[in-house]
Amino acid sequence: IANLPEKTQLVFTLSRYEELSYKEIALQMGLSIKAIEKHMGKALKLLKSALNEHLLSLLILSDYFL
Repeated sequence: IANLPEKTQLVFTLSRYEELSYKEIALQMGLSIKAIEKHMGKALKLLKSALNEHLLSLLILSDYFL
C-alpha cells in the first residue's frame, strides 16, 4: 500500500480502513465520485500485480526447498 501513488493510497485507505463511502471520500478530497472509482481501480490493479509477483517468488522458493 505504501508504494501506491499518494492520492490512490489515500482513497484506498479511506475506503478500506476508514470504511468511508466513495461519496464521502469524494467530498473530503474535493474529487468526483468517478475519480474516486478510478483511484480505487488503480489501487486494486497495482496491489494485485504486486501480490502476484510475491506469490510467484514464493512458489519458486518453495519448489527450491522441497
